Amino acid sequence: MNRVLIIHGWGNERPEGHWHRLLATALRKEGHVVAYPQLPDTELPTLAKWLAVLKVELDLLNEAGDGELIVFGHSLGCLTWLHISQSGILKETASRVMLVAPADPELCGEVPDFQMDLAAPVVKAAAHKASKSTLLVGSDLDPWLPKGLEATYASPLDLPFVLIQGAGHFAVEEGWTPWQGVINWVNDASTDLSVR
Repeated sequence: MNRVLIIHGWGNERPEGHWHRLLATALRKEGHVVAYPQLPDTELPTLAKWLAVLKVELDLLNEAGDGELIVFGHSLGCLTWLHISQSGILKETASRVMLVAPADPELCGEVPDFQMDLAAPVVKAAAHKASKSTLLVGSDLDPWLPKGLEATYASPLDLPFVLIQGAGHFAVEEGWTPWQGVINWVNDASTDLSVR
Protein backbone atom coordinates (compact mmCIF):
# COMPACT_ATOMS: atom_id res chain seq x y z
CA MET A 1 0.00 0.00 0.00
CA ASN A 2 1.37 3.38 -1.04
CA ARG A 3 0.29 6.86 0.00
CA VAL A 4 -0.44 9.10 -2.96
CA LEU A 5 -1.02 12.84 -3.28
CA ILE A 6 -2.47 14.27 -6.49
CA ILE A 7 -2.10 18.04 -6.98
CA HIS A 8 -4.36 19.39 -9.71
CA GLY A 9 -3.75 22.54 -11.71
CA TRP A 10 -5.25 25.93 -12.37
CA GLY A 11 -8.99 25.90 -13.13
CA ASN A 12 -9.34 22.19 -12.40
CA GLU A 13 -12.42 21.19 -10.43
CA ARG A 14 -11.75 17.45 -10.58
CA PRO A 15 -14.24 16.69 -13.39
CA GLU A 16 -15.52 13.23 -14.16
CA GLY A 17 -13.34 11.46 -16.68
CA HIS A 18 -10.17 13.44 -15.92
CA TRP A 19 -7.11 11.20 -15.64
CA HIS A 20 -6.46 12.56 -12.13
CA ARG A 21 -9.85 11.42 -10.93
CA LEU A 22 -9.59 8.05 -12.68
CA LEU A 23 -6.10 7.62 -11.20
CA ALA A 24 -7.40 8.34 -7.70
CA THR A 25 -10.29 5.88 -8.12
CA ALA A 26 -8.10 3.11 -9.57
CA LEU A 27 -5.46 3.45 -6.86
CA ARG A 28 -8.05 3.44 -4.06
CA LYS A 29 -9.49 0.21 -5.52
CA GLU A 30 -5.97 -1.26 -5.34
CA GLY A 31 -5.80 -0.38 -1.64
CA HIS A 32 -3.58 2.70 -1.78
CA VAL A 33 -4.29 5.72 0.42
CA VAL A 34 -5.02 8.61 -1.96
CA ALA A 35 -5.38 12.32 -1.24
CA TYR A 36 -6.89 14.26 -4.14
CA PRO A 37 -8.08 17.53 -2.59
CA GLN A 38 -10.07 20.20 -4.33
CA LEU A 39 -7.84 23.22 -3.94
CA PRO A 40 -9.52 26.58 -3.25
CA ASP A 41 -10.23 29.45 -5.61
CA THR A 42 -9.11 27.40 -8.58
CA GLU A 43 -9.92 30.11 -11.15
CA LEU A 44 -7.68 32.64 -9.37
CA PRO A 45 -5.63 30.62 -6.90
CA THR A 46 -3.27 31.90 -4.23
CA LEU A 47 -0.24 29.91 -3.22
CA ALA A 48 -0.78 30.41 0.53
CA LYS A 49 -4.27 28.88 0.40
CA TRP A 50 -3.13 25.95 -1.71
CA LEU A 51 -0.17 25.26 0.58
CA ALA A 52 -2.42 25.37 3.65
CA VAL A 53 -4.67 22.64 2.22
CA LEU A 54 -1.77 20.54 0.97
CA LYS A 55 0.08 20.76 4.30
CA VAL A 56 -2.91 19.10 6.00
CA GLU A 57 -3.14 16.44 3.27
CA LEU A 58 0.59 15.69 3.56
CA ASP A 59 0.32 15.49 7.35
CA LEU A 60 -2.58 13.04 7.05
CA LEU A 61 -0.65 10.92 4.55
CA ASN A 62 2.32 10.95 6.92
CA GLU A 63 0.06 9.70 9.72
CA ALA A 64 -1.47 7.00 7.47
CA GLY A 65 1.44 4.63 7.98
CA ASP A 66 3.95 2.81 5.86
CA GLY A 67 4.45 2.53 2.12
CA GLU A 68 5.94 4.91 -0.35
CA LEU A 69 4.84 8.54 -0.51
CA ILE A 70 4.15 9.22 -4.19
CA VAL A 71 3.19 12.65 -5.52
CA PHE A 72 1.62 13.64 -8.83
CA GLY A 73 1.45 17.24 -9.97
CA HIS A 74 -0.15 18.56 -13.14
CA SER A 75 0.37 21.99 -14.71
CA LEU A 76 0.24 24.60 -11.92
CA GLY A 77 0.27 21.68 -9.50
CA CYS A 78 3.88 21.05 -10.56
CA LEU A 79 4.92 24.56 -9.57
CA THR A 80 2.96 24.06 -6.36
CA TRP A 81 5.03 20.97 -5.57
CA LEU A 82 8.25 22.89 -6.18
CA HIS A 83 7.01 25.53 -3.72
CA ILE A 84 6.15 22.77 -1.21
CA SER A 85 9.69 21.44 -1.57
CA GLN A 86 11.04 24.81 -0.37
CA SER A 87 8.38 25.54 2.24
CA GLY A 88 9.36 23.32 5.14
CA ILE A 89 5.91 21.67 5.34
CA LEU A 90 7.13 18.24 4.22
CA LYS A 91 7.62 15.87 7.16
CA GLU A 92 9.14 13.15 4.99
CA THR A 93 10.93 12.83 1.70
CA ALA A 94 8.69 11.59 -1.09
CA SER A 95 9.76 8.29 -2.63
CA ARG A 96 8.72 9.33 -6.13
CA VAL A 97 7.26 12.40 -7.78
CA MET A 98 5.80 12.73 -11.27
CA LEU A 99 5.33 16.24 -12.63
CA VAL A 100 3.07 16.13 -15.70
CA ALA A 101 2.85 19.04 -18.16
CA PRO A 102 4.41 21.57 -15.80
CA ALA A 103 3.44 25.12 -16.66
CA ASP A 104 6.15 27.58 -17.65
CA PRO A 105 6.37 30.03 -14.71
CA GLU A 106 6.67 32.89 -17.17
CA LEU A 107 3.09 32.18 -18.32
CA CYS A 108 1.69 32.41 -14.80
CA GLY A 109 1.62 36.20 -14.48
CA GLU A 110 -2.03 36.16 -13.36
CA VAL A 111 -0.98 34.14 -10.31
CA PRO A 112 2.38 35.75 -9.52
CA ASP A 113 2.93 34.05 -6.17
CA PHE A 114 3.26 30.71 -8.00
CA GLN A 115 6.04 32.01 -10.25
CA MET A 116 9.64 31.06 -9.56
CA ASP A 117 13.08 31.15 -11.13
CA LEU A 118 13.71 27.54 -12.15
CA ALA A 119 17.38 28.35 -12.76
CA ALA A 120 17.91 29.35 -9.12
CA PRO A 121 20.17 26.83 -7.33
CA VAL A 122 17.84 26.79 -4.31
CA VAL A 123 14.95 25.52 -6.46
CA LYS A 124 17.02 22.67 -7.88
CA ALA A 125 18.42 21.74 -4.45
CA ALA A 126 14.97 21.72 -2.84
CA ALA A 127 13.45 19.63 -5.64
CA HIS A 128 16.14 16.98 -5.23
CA LYS A 129 15.89 17.01 -1.44
CA ALA A 130 12.08 16.69 -1.40
CA SER A 131 12.00 13.42 -3.35
CA LYS A 132 14.27 10.44 -3.89
CA SER A 133 13.19 10.42 -7.53
CA THR A 134 11.39 12.99 -9.68
CA LEU A 135 10.23 12.38 -13.25
CA LEU A 136 9.04 15.09 -15.63
CA VAL A 137 6.43 14.07 -18.21
CA GLY A 138 5.52 16.36 -21.05
CA SER A 139 4.52 16.71 -24.66
CA ASP A 140 6.00 18.22 -27.77
CA LEU A 141 2.74 20.18 -28.28
CA ASP A 142 2.03 21.81 -24.91
CA PRO A 143 0.91 25.47 -25.14
CA TRP A 144 1.97 25.94 -21.50
CA LEU A 145 5.54 24.92 -22.37
CA PRO A 146 6.40 26.96 -25.47
CA LYS A 147 10.18 26.51 -24.93
CA GLY A 148 9.78 22.79 -24.33
CA LEU A 149 10.04 20.55 -21.29
CA GLU A 150 13.77 20.00 -21.51
CA ALA A 151 14.76 23.66 -21.76
CA THR A 152 12.22 24.94 -19.24
CA TYR A 153 12.41 22.27 -16.54
CA ALA A 154 14.67 19.28 -17.16
CA SER A 155 17.92 21.16 -17.80
CA PRO A 156 17.73 23.77 -15.03
CA LEU A 157 16.50 21.26 -12.45
CA ASP A 158 18.68 18.39 -13.69
CA LEU A 159 15.74 15.97 -13.81
CA PRO A 160 14.93 13.08 -16.15
CA PHE A 161 12.00 13.47 -18.49
CA VAL A 162 9.70 11.54 -20.80
CA LEU A 163 8.08 13.13 -23.85
CA ILE A 164 4.81 11.73 -25.15
CA GLN A 165 4.23 12.92 -28.70
CA GLY A 166 1.07 14.89 -29.41
CA ALA A 167 -0.23 14.82 -25.81
CA GLY A 168 -0.78 18.57 -25.58
CA HIS A 169 -1.35 19.65 -21.99
CA PHE A 170 -2.67 16.22 -20.92
CA ALA A 171 -6.17 17.68 -20.57
CA VAL A 172 -9.60 16.05 -20.85
CA GLU A 173 -10.32 18.07 -24.00
CA GLU A 174 -7.26 16.46 -25.59
CA GLY A 175 -8.46 12.97 -24.76
CA TRP A 176 -6.51 12.44 -21.55
CA THR A 177 -9.14 10.50 -19.70
CA PRO A 178 -8.11 6.91 -18.83
CA TRP A 179 -4.32 6.71 -18.63
CA GLN A 180 -3.24 3.21 -17.67
CA GLY A 181 0.47 4.00 -17.88
CA VAL A 182 0.30 6.45 -15.00
CA ILE A 183 -1.71 3.99 -12.88
CA ASN A 184 0.87 1.28 -13.61
CA TRP A 185 3.71 3.65 -12.65
CA VAL A 186 2.59 3.67 -9.01
CA ASN A 187 3.41 -0.05 -8.80
CA ASP A 188 6.26 -0.13 -11.35
CA ALA A 189 8.38 2.97 -12.02
CA SER A 190 9.81 1.37 -15.18
CA THR A 191 6.41 1.06 -16.88
CA ASP A 192 5.60 2.45 -20.33
CA LEU A 193 3.84 5.74 -19.64
CA SER A 194 2.42 5.97 -23.16
CA VAL A 195 0.03 3.09 -22.46
CA ARG A 196 -3.54 4.38 -22.52
